[in-house]
Amino acid sequence: MASTSRSSRNRQRASQSQHQEQPQVGEEVKSIVKFILDHSAEKVAIKEKDMYVVAGGKDMLRQHLPLAVEELKRRFGIELRLLDPSTPQNKVYICVATSPMVSIYELTESQRPQFTLLLIILLYIFLRDNRIEDQKLYEMLAILNIRLDEEHGYFGNDLKKLIEETFVRQNYLKRERSELSAYDDPKVYFQWGLRAKAEFSFPQMIQFASKLFQQDPKYIEQRLKATQSQQEQAEQ
Repeated sequence: MASTSRSSRNRQRASQSQHQEQPQVGEEVKSIVKFILDHSAEKVAIKEKDMYVVAGGKDMLRQHLPLAVEELKRRFGIELRLLDPSTPQNKVYICVATSPMVSIYELTESQRPQFTLLLIILLYIFLRDNRIEDQKLYEMLAILNIRLDEEHGYFGNDLKKLIEETFVRQNYLKRERSELSAYDDPKVYFQWGLRAKAEFSFPQMIQFASKLFQQDPKYIEQRLKATQSQQEQAEQ
């Protein structure tokens, strides 16, 4: 998703805090923090090697990154997380909020449709044991009158690109290809991405959905399960 109003408030908080007594940090740390903030708004992953230039080299980054991480958490409420600890030679990070979003209105008006669609998708994937074939997901969305090949009055157009590219690039969704044998067509599956796991819990998402649609949380959960049941019956 695009930059959020929370990001704007973080920058305002940073400006206000300049006049408060804070631990002194060097220019290298400031440059690293600024680089991360500039790249966190779009919620895309940050490669460690891309920070070498602003830090003054690989060794300087390793020296100053811990303090930069502390500054991000203390002043901006942002936590820098390693995307895949199993690849220490090619480190990639994402930024997540240290405190969960409490209201849909923390987002800009243009971001709310994207967030709503993401919420629906993540809820449904959760109900399908956190792994669902892409076509099954799209069939569920069609039941809700959300069709990828049509412009939606609320969600807009290019929904296929939003789901398969933007949400995946932002690590809200993990997209993987599975091929049973050389004679079978490969299938594509969606799972929760690392950012989704870091930012959401299922009870929290149910509460978001209930507030968004002004429905009781139990009703939201029941409707999602009913949608799941309809799809399962159609598959039989």
